[in-house]
Amino acid sequence: MDRTEIAIVGAGPAGLSAALEASRAGARVTIIDEYSRPGGQYFKQPPSSFKLLDRSLMGRDYQAGQELLSRISDGNITLMSGTLVWGAFSPDTLELYQEERGECLRLSSDRTIIATGAYDRPIAFPGWTLPGVITAGAAHSLVKSQFVLPGSRVLLAGSGPFQLPVASQLLKGGAQVVAVLEAGRVGGWVTRVPAIWRHLDKVNEAKDYLGAILKARVPYEFGWTVIEARGKDHVEDAVISQLDENYHPISGTERVLQVDTICLGFGFIPSLQLPRLLGCESAYDKGLSAWVTACDENQATSVQGVYVAGETTGIGGHDVAMCEGAVAGLRAASDIGKIGSDEAEDRLSKVRGNLKNHREFSSFLNRTFSLRPGIFELAREDTILCRCEEVTLGEVEGAAMECGGSIRTIKQLTRAGMGPCQGRICGSLVAQVATRISGNSIAEIAPDTPRPPIKPIPLGALAKLAL
Repeated sequence: MDRTEIAIVGAGPAGLSAALEASRAGARVTIIDEYSRPGGQYFKQPPSSFKLLDRSLMGRDYQAGQELLSRISDGNITLMSGTLVWGAFSPDTLELYQEERGECLRLSSDRTIIATGAYDRPIAFPGWTLPGVITAGAAHSLVKSQFVLPGSRVLLAGSGPFQLPVASQLLKGGAQVVAVLEAGRVGGWVTRVPAIWRHLDKVNEAKDYLGAILKARVPYEFGWTVIEARGKDHVEDAVISQLDENYHPISGTERVLQVDTICLGFGFIPSLQLPRLLGCESAYDKGLSAWVTACDENQATSVQGVYVAGETTGIGGHDVAMCEGAVAGLRAASDIGKIGSDEAEDRLSKVRGNLKNHREFSSFLNRTFSLRPGIFELAREDTILCRCEEVTLGEVEGAAMECGGSIRTIKQLTRAGMGPCQGRICGSLVAQVATRISGNSIAEIAPDTPRPPIKPIPLGALAKLAL
């Protein structure tokens, strides 16, 4: 068993910021990250073997991450890349798997900071399992880290500003973006930004992306989405429709677009598997239509010694994540006596002001682009909801009617959520069906409890651990 003073799970903006602040306070820090290079999804790095001839093609987020990443060589910080956290049975011990060594190991710590981020929200509709239907985050990652286009004729459909940088990046890479469809009717939303002078950087960033899209003559349509993907072995056509105020398709407005790729960008879902496994309390965020990890103003969870930062506490963007990481890192260091509480608070005074400012903007975006019920009702009876176990909407509806909407019972009856993804894809979709069938609010339907391993690892590695 290895040991550190502060263990941080996740090397994205929140985790890196937490590590730097904790290290600055004098704590020995170990960052665990499953990817080969640090940065997370926002500061995504290409493989070290790649040679960048034109760094401007990587986008402004890549440039912004370089300074942060250059600072993690601090002697107090150990980075364990390519290392997966597959379980945790106590707050002070993490169960790890290192792919390169093919072995499991344990890491104990005095404090744990969980900064596991979020993943793209799935939306099910007929044909969404066809090759060529991917998430906007996956498309962005392909272009940024592998310099690979997901297709040549791409349709973006979703809700929220993340579609803008994705479309801009695809255009830079040489793809033809057929259209960008925004489900909400939020034209002119920039003019409604609260205290706009405090968020000019965000507004100007959005204007730059939008300008690139308009310059390329890409249609950007509000109140539209994709309702069906068609094709034999891959996507060939996308059926799109105008939506009413509750995001239900308006009959008679359907159009067919010839595409080979559909990128879905309906926001993100916080990654809660690890904090829930440790017993941290969750809270339902209606604006996000998702569960988040509950924490106090110091990023402390309901479990002693466990902190959270970044998207696992709610979707706020990299600025919020970095501020939360700084708070968690300093507070964890203060907890173990590396820095006095008053000194920690002095260092955090500016951070808290920035955090309040960034949260104001992210809250505005979450309210503006909140999803409506109709977007979760596009699937048909034979549409697969659980891709791992191939469970259809009809099967989930039948189980929900039989058990009154219990997520756990639906899982037991249909196996939805028992596959390798542990419900990351189907969990939110099943919850929406359970809500509709039972009549209960989604906040009244407790999310499923994760089981270790929370991500797949080889059985042989577990067997060695037991010896």
